[in-house]
Amino acid sequence: FLFAFVISRTGIGGKKFFSAMATLPIISPPFSLTLSIILLFGNNGLITKRILALEGFSIYGLGGLTLVQTMGMFPIAFLTMIGVLEAIDSTLEDAAMNLRATKWETFRTVTFPLAVPGLLSAWLLVFTNSLADFANPLILAGSFRVLSVESYMEVTGMNRLGHGAALSLLLLLPTLSAFLVQRYWVSRKSYVTVTGKPSGRMTDLVSPGLKKVLVALMCLIVLFLLSLYGTIIAGCFVKNWGIDYSFSLENIREAFERGWSVLLDTLTLAGAATPIAGLLAMITALVLARKKFPGKRLLDMLILTPFALPGTLVGISYILAFNKAPLILVGTGAIIVISYVIRELPVGVEAGIASLKQIDPAIEEAAADLGADTPTVFRTIVLPLIRPAFISSLSYTFVRSMTAVSAVIFLISAKWYHLTVLIYNFSENLRFGLASVLASTLIVIVLLTFGLLRLLVRKNENLAKTMSL
Repeated sequence: FLFAFVISRTGIGGKKFFSAMATLPIISPPFSLTLSIILLFGNNGLITKRILALEGFSIYGLGGLTLVQTMGMFPIAFLTMIGVLEAIDSTLEDAAMNLRATKWETFRTVTFPLAVPGLLSAWLLVFTNSLADFANPLILAGSFRVLSVESYMEVTGMNRLGHGAALSLLLLLPTLSAFLVQRYWVSRKSYVTVTGKPSGRMTDLVSPGLKKVLVALMCLIVLFLLSLYGTIIAGCFVKNWGIDYSFSLENIREAFERGWSVLLDTLTLAGAATPIAGLLAMITALVLARKKFPGKRLLDMLILTPFALPGTLVGISYILAFNKAPLILVGTGAIIVISYVIRELPVGVEAGIASLKQIDPAIEEAAADLGADTPTVFRTIVLPLIRPAFISSLSYTFVRSMTAVSAVIFLISAKWYHLTVLIYNFSENLRFGLASVLASTLIVIVLLTFGLLRLLVRKNENLAKTMSL
């Protein structure tokens, strides 16, 4: 909240930089923050062992897991709160200050109460994602037992699929309940205060002295975050982290030697799922936004349900559903592609519906009146107009497929493996150098994907401006 508040309600410089840093963990592969925390604060960590020489200190357990989840879930809360705070009409704050309210009184009686629904929504989102988190506790939980990890151990370690499914179902009630409550808060939109046009001017609610303190705190958070990612990069070039810090390229050579085929598998699976999920999302969005039929609300809810399901439950469900005739998919790449498509479909559908609401249906009706059938209207009219949403859906599906772990770890086979699972295996075997190389590779792929997305969206916007002139 403080991070979003300073960016939205003060005149500090570098807002784009701070916003980019705040959202960095959301595009990072799983295990990346956990890996860097271990490299810095683990049993042979750079800070705990090399610099401070601490004895008996352990980052494994509830404390370390809380730290990693706080950093990993930070972007979710930030993006939710920045949207809420920017939606608050600053004229309300101006009116309070014109009535001689102090900046603190204005914040306490106007800004904060209007932001409370968004704050609760952010809390529920973080709560849901923390409950369903699998990657971080898998490595860092230590003796602290987590349901998502326990269900995985029951399936893979004890070979008790039923026990694993039962433990996963225990996660379903709190995560689904929190998801439904969060959807209720969002649908109420009680934080929307704009009854006319907003002033467009930001009201500065922070005194110069407090602003310096808050900016300094933000800088410390950013520096800590950058140090975590810097540690991963450094781990690629260290011979044996924790023992021998001499420069070496051996990790890079061995990582690609052992992980190249797995990287190709991951790219192939993500590449297959991306266009399927993108097109299916746009078609579904068109049906939900333009058609009226019985069960429409139920279909909308079912499409969004994968957001509320823990990944471990999804993975076990696929094993139970597709390991018997007539449809045996366990061990194939198809089951992984299906899991990607269904898991990431909600984001594309929501983006498509939002774009379609901005388009006059009369355009499609005119094309239909000229004799175009529904597929032609979709291909020649709708899809070009919602191109940004389509590109966003493609990008999101590809990135999330590349960095998936909670469901896919149950579905991999000797023929179809996944890079995130290989990173986990290297980390478990204390091969942190190899894990750092593969994690860095995933980060580069994700950043390149988002860079390409920005170029495509910008090109589309420029084309739209040219056509309007």
